Amino acid sequence: MLQRVLAGLLRIEGVDQAMLIDDNGRLLASVGNEGILPPLDKAIKITTAALECAYATEIGDVFEIWCEGSERMMIDIASPNRIVVLSGKGGRLARWRHALDRDRRIIATTQMS
Repeated sequence: MLQRVLAGLLRIEGVDQAMLIDDNGRLLASVGNEGILPPLDKAIKITTAALECAYATEIGDVFEIWCEGSERMMIDIASPNRIVVLSGKGGRLARWRHALDRDRRIIATTQMS
């Protein structure tokens, strides 16, 4: 089920990779173009930096991270132990977010098989 949801996210304009990681940085599932490794290390570094910054400045919790430029990444903390990462080039991040919102309950609660 999770593989299908992640594969559905690839239909969004600009999304080249969709992955699900846990709160320890372990890759749980990934879909993307064949022969291209998912940007797992980059996603972990960005998430760690955002969490450390939020903690140090006491601004609250991190729920979502948007990275814009020639390469884009959207990191969404769907639940305490499920982090969804979308990456690619082009497209509209607002549409990426809308698609994640639509599938958030499935991503957050579906058991890994």
